[in-house]
Amino acid sequence: MVVDERVSVRTTAAGSPMEFEWRARRYQMTELPLRFYIRRPWWTEQNRIQKGIGAQVLETEIWRVTAAGRGRSAERVFELTHEDSNWRLSRILG
Repeated sequence: MVVDERVSVRTTAAGSPMEFEWRARRYQMTELPLRFYIRRPWWTEQNRIQKGIGAQVLETEIWRVTAAGRGRSAERVFELTHEDSNWRLSRILG
């Protein structure tokens, strides 16, 4: 399910998510999160990226996390997008 909503995320000192808050509910990680990167569809964006800025501008950091809501035993798999200091819940996978 595609969500694309801003979330508040608490991270470890190394920067990996430990818990996040979405729709007034706090979710805690139950497994180690998996980090990967995807390329942004630069050809669909209105503002083109200037030549020579670097490939990292084209990449979006994604964290796939398994988490459960407090007071709830069911685990779900979420994808959190991290760009600059902004976190978004982009998808719920299970």
